Amino acid sequence: MSETKAQRLAKLHERALTQFDNVTQATQEERALALQDRRFVSIAGAQWEDEWYDQFENSIRVEINKTASGLEKIVNDYRSNRVTVNFRSTTDTKSTQATAELLDGLFRADVYRSKGQQAFDNAFEEGAAGGYGAWRIVNEFEDEYDPDNEFQRIAIKAIVDADQSVYFDPNAKLYDKSDAMWAIVVTAMAQQSFEEEYEGRCSSWPDSFPKPYYDWYTPDVVKVAEYYAVEDKRDTLIVYRHPLTEEIDKRWKSSMDDDDAADMELRGWVVLKTQQRRRKRVHKYLMSGTEILDDQGYIAGPNIPIVPFYGKRWFIDNMERCRGHVRLAKDPQRVYNAQISKLTEIASVSPIERPILTPAQVKGHEGSWAVANLDRAPYALINPTVDSEGNAVNQGPIGNINPPQVPPVLAALVQVTGSDIAEITNSDDGAEKVKANVSADAMDIAATRVDAKSFTYMDNFRQSMQRCGEIYLGMAREIYVEEGRTVETLGDDGEEGSAVLLESQTDEATGINTIANDLEHGAYKVISDVTEATTTRRDKTVKTMMTVATAAQALGDMETGMAALITGVLNMDGEGMDDFQAYMRKKALGIGLVQPTPEEQQQMAEAAQGQQPSATDQALLAQAKDFEASAGLKLANTEKAVADTGQSKAKTVLTLAQAQETAAKTGQTVEQTKREGILAMRDEAKPQLALPPPQERQAA
Repeated sequence: MSETKAQRLAKLHERALTQFDNVTQATQEERALALQDRRFVSIAGAQWEDEWYDQFENSIRVEINKTASGLEKIVNDYRSNRVTVNFRSTTDTKSTQATAELLDGLFRADVYRSKGQQAFDNAFEEGAAGGYGAWRIVNEFEDEYDPDNEFQRIAIKAIVDADQSVYFDPNAKLYDKSDAMWAIVVTAMAQQSFEEEYEGRCSSWPDSFPKPYYDWYTPDVVKVAEYYAVEDKRDTLIVYRHPLTEEIDKRWKSSMDDDDAADMELRGWVVLKTQQRRRKRVHKYLMSGTEILDDQGYIAGPNIPIVPFYGKRWFIDNMERCRGHVRLAKDPQRVYNAQISKLTEIASVSPIERPILTPAQVKGHEGSWAVANLDRAPYALINPTVDSEGNAVNQGPIGNINPPQVPPVLAALVQVTGSDIAEITNSDDGAEKVKANVSADAMDIAATRVDAKSFTYMDNFRQSMQRCGEIYLGMAREIYVEEGRTVETLGDDGEEGSAVLLESQTDEATGINTIANDLEHGAYKVISDVTEATTTRRDKTVKTMMTVATAAQALGDMETGMAALITGVLNMDGEGMDDFQAYMRKKALGIGLVQPTPEEQQQMAEAAQGQQPSATDQALLAQAKDFEASAGLKLANTEKAVADTGQSKAKTVLTLAQAQETAAKTGQTVEQTKREGILAMRDEAKPQLALPPPQERQAA
């Protein structure tokens, strides 16, 4: 007897709960340290938490957060050098290369539309501080509030407190977790919200259930988890071929029903072959600590849609460990805070010597003496001291308590501890202290030294972005499949665009009909790289082009100088630059520096048609016509000479033929015939002298 769906889900929940408990027990200490690191650097007063607070409970607790400045340098370095994702076709065909460019534009547009940059920033800051961050990739309706719009788009969503909410298969060893077989993302819900959304489900832990290691239920909060399970199974791959276009289409049998197969047959597709292949898919469930709340089926793409980011990562004792920038700086920072607090306490009482008085001297003046330091009273009153006979014997204090002095060891320790913090966190790299006599090369070397502090974080984030692109590509193949659908794209400079999916096009050169913007087919690879912000790159381009223009003009190459100057102006930013840049672009079009857009081509064609030629242009045109007529006359004379030459050759051939005929009749030899023929040719070639009239010949 086959098991029911409820039984299958119950077994699945038991397995998922066991997997989750195992990973939480193993990583609890690491995750607690990551959370402590983030609190340490971000929350005021957190540097005195836990046992450290108990040691200084009744003392001044000063907090000078030097750790934060070092972390901010890493974050600023990341924000000024964004990591980009580029898709590259693995085949050298025009259509796949164009589709790769479409993927670039789609990715940028989806990130912009879903505010994905906030998800990237949150993950980087959590990972740089505590060691671990993450974000998710989801598909959602293009317009949630339009019932007629069934198109979907891909979105990038943030995961906050990833070190407390994201759990991967502990058997996965790769950085990007592409080898993980399952993952869990935990979200906390208020108990009331949970009861409203999941009516009738358990909102507290049943007494009959054995309580797991992880606390799923608290009096006010219920934990809900997204459980992603990878299913790697064999499936039948059906390969179709269209007899007219010779196109190939591949479909998984498990993803087709009878209507799909009938539709393929109706459109003329023929089954070419079938194959048994392995297929990887991801099944998503929603679960609580006691049950599966919802079976949400297979998600788009073959990958778990969670992207991890690690600040620094190792495997030690066969367990994954990570840390961020704060971990090593916590102890020096605590010691530094304690020393500064001690110095502050000493300084607060050091200006005043405390007198030693008898109870009789201060009787009745206790209140004024208690607030003397606060009121800054110019004097204080005491009672006179008298002997047994009533005579005054002492009018002042019987002694003084000297203020504490700063121990030399404490002063030296403060200096050493401050240097240690600066070295660990790079909080004082001297980058702000730019001297007038420092060369640009020296500044570049110093900047490189500073960048080395954040290199590991940036390189790890590059790997995370590459994984993000791989997950995106897998989802895009199943989301952007509607023929004729217009999708928005975004250029790397922020320029908006659009494209039509599965658009039919005819190659003008070959006449072959092809399908453009087909994301479902073709092979692509994902490349991620660190790039500067657009404004930074533009500024560098302007500076370089101005240098080139100056050098070219100094060498007398005015054309190159003008081209460099125009390029620099077109990359400038600022108020009131639009009209000037439009003017310079016209110059760039005139010298062939840039390619015209379709709109500019149309404008140039209309301008050329409507423009009247000038007097100079008319004169040049007339001269060109004269040249053309003269050339035609010369061509005609040449053709006549060629014809005359051909006629002369024909006559020569005829003379030879007649000579041969005569020789055949008279029995002359061939040699004689040739001689006579040659003589005849010579006679034909000689100019004929005009003979005088007969009468003149007689007179002669």
